[in-house]
Amino acid sequence: MKYKFDEIIDRSRTNSFKWKARELKNNGHEIYPMWVADMEFDASPAIQKRLADRLKEGVFGYELLSEDYYKAVQYWLKKRHGCEIPEGQIVYCANMMSGLSIILQEYTEEQDEVMMNVPTYGNFYHTIEGCGRAVNGSKLREVNGRFTFDLEDMERKVTNRTKAFLLCNPHNPTGTVWTEQELEGICRFCKAHELLIISDEAHYDFVFHGQHTMLRKIAEKYDVSSVTMISPGKSFNVAGVQTATLLVDGDAMKKQIMSRMNAMAYPFEHAFAEGVTVGAYMESEDWFEEVYRYIKENKEMTVQYIRENIPYLRVPESEATYLLWVDCSAMKMTDEEIIEFWKNECGIMPSGGLEFGEAGSQYVRLNLACPKKILLRVLENMKKGFDGLKS
Repeated sequence: MKYKFDEIIDRSRTNSFKWKARELKNNGHEIYPMWVADMEFDASPAIQKRLADRLKEGVFGYELLSEDYYKAVQYWLKKRHGCEIPEGQIVYCANMMSGLSIILQEYTEEQDEVMMNVPTYGNFYHTIEGCGRAVNGSKLREVNGRFTFDLEDMERKVTNRTKAFLLCNPHNPTGTVWTEQELEGICRFCKAHELLIISDEAHYDFVFHGQHTMLRKIAEKYDVSSVTMISPGKSFNVAGVQTATLLVDGDAMKKQIMSRMNAMAYPFEHAFAEGVTVGAYMESEDWFEEVYRYIKENKEMTVQYIRENIPYLRVPESEATYLLWVDCSAMKMTDEEIIEFWKNECGIMPSGGLEFGEAGSQYVRLNLACPKKILLRVLENMKKGFDGLKS
């Protein structure tokens, strides 16, 4: 292994949100955080060098992006996802949730509804409601252990106030990779109801089974208006640098979004945005390939271990992301009791299912992007905790 993913990095003394935002001690014992979706690995050497070189310039005033930024985005999309996109359809934004906010404010009105499939990423709720819009949630169906859309439920719930559909592709937290047929169903639905599709593809590089299909490919086929949000944040563990990209469907959309950004006095490009993006997409593919394999092994090992050793837990099919969605309903506890059990008896801080909406009740989400030594210790602690539950 070229890169040191087995190395244990002590982040407890840093300003890491994952390590500081919640109490990680219980009766003096350490609780391992498996909630926030970032990795316990160093960023690639290429990214670190890009940032170090930029740091040496010593001046961090207002910036503009060079052609290198756009070429890097184009390269990655074509090489990894078979998607060719003109430079004119690439729009920088500070992060994906600010991008979502801009899109909602430009294309919807206050009190309009945004439909999305639940459970889903918790910040979607905060951003939609923070913009004065309403969430119209349609619960995913589980079919043979895999989560999928319930188009009949979506048809029942759509109203004349529903103006946009927010897609999580692949899905967080369930890990579903949407097939082309499923995405075609979504596009037909949105075409029929004249909904803008906003596709969050933050986890699109971590697909372990099946094939990721970028929504924009299907949307073009059905002539549905769409905007796709991507970022190197999840793929390269640089979420804290705050850089993302909007992929718009034409000049008119770009003009509208840029106009809204200007009206909001939207900030200039981040001083490290270009270095991170170019360092990731153009110079770190070998790092990504290795971390991809490492996390795939972690996920397979965890699923197998749980299924063989912890009958209280059920793991649905999870085809993507370094996160694992775990059904805890057999524990026969409240959602609050479930989290307390994981903390106190297993020494683990998971994401509680209710962080993803009411449809996430009785689930937890585990972040598996950590060194194998840590993961093995975590699994052993899980087994000890749940063995105690039997008595």
